[in-house]
Amino acid sequence: MASYKIEWKQSARRELKKLQKKTISRILQIIETLPDNPYPSGSRKLHGAEYTYRLRAGDYRIICSRSRLET
Repeated sequence: MASYKIEWKQSARRELKKLQKKTISRILQIIETLPDNPYPSGSRKLHGAEYTYRLRAGDYRIICSRSRLET
């Protein structure tokens, strides 16, 4: 099975800090499951972008790109 890790863009970190704590918690809860389950139910592939998906966290979208780590 492929191994994944989470890497944050600086802009994503800045935007996350602007949100309410409850929303941040919900988003982080979803993101923390991605290394073990990189294709959770409800994820949608973005058209025209290979290996890029979106997830929903309430009114927010989480955009993630996946790549395999070499071990």
